[in-house]
Amino acid sequence: MLRWLALILVGSIFTAPLGLACDPPPGPAEYTATHATQGQIGTHVITFHCDGDALVVETAIEGEIRVLLLPVLRREGRYREVWRGDRLIAFDSRVVDNGEVYEVTARAEGEKTIIEGRRGRIEAPPDIVSNHPWNHAVIERPLVFDTQRGRLQEVQVTPAGTERITAGGRTYAARKYVVTGDLERELWYDEAGNWLQSRLEVRGQTITLTRR
Repeated sequence: MLRWLALILVGSIFTAPLGLACDPPPGPAEYTATHATQGQIGTHVITFHCDGDALVVETAIEGEIRVLLLPVLRREGRYREVWRGDRLIAFDSRVVDNGEVYEVTARAEGEKTIIEGRRGRIEAPPDIVSNHPWNHAVIERPLVFDTQRGRLQEVQVTPAGTERITAGGRTYAARKYVVTGDLERELWYDEAGNWLQSRLEVRGQTITLTRR
């Protein structure tokens, strides 16, 4: 369910982390999850803080779809990322999807990243990132990993021009990207690389995440 619920900073909150100093943005970044017919169905909150020279990014997600007032799909989870410069040093996630628990870890080890999840242990390149779109670097990587199961995903990202969207009470000429391959979705960022919106199909349903 809802992989949308299935990506720091040099002049911008959500661009890929650059340099060695940790300089987290103030306050949380909050998003609303919207279903095509049911309206608001969840939230997505990202917070940032420093641990020495490392940037720690924590995400809390929750959402629920109901049919005739009864919950039929429910998902909640936590992600924790640790960045040093532009490299992902550690990633941990725990997602409860309709009562089933999924856990993923990733650790930087020399010239590779070790990912462990439902598919066991996987060795990945050192520059791999998760498919969580808060980090603008996700549009530059042909290989990402799934935050829920830990599987590798080969993707192609195509710029699709600009579109005017409203997020956080402002209207932006947002840069749009279309992701295809093992993961299909649409992403929108402002000119500085801040993540504004994403949209994807989940079990035939359109889910949109928009910054508030």
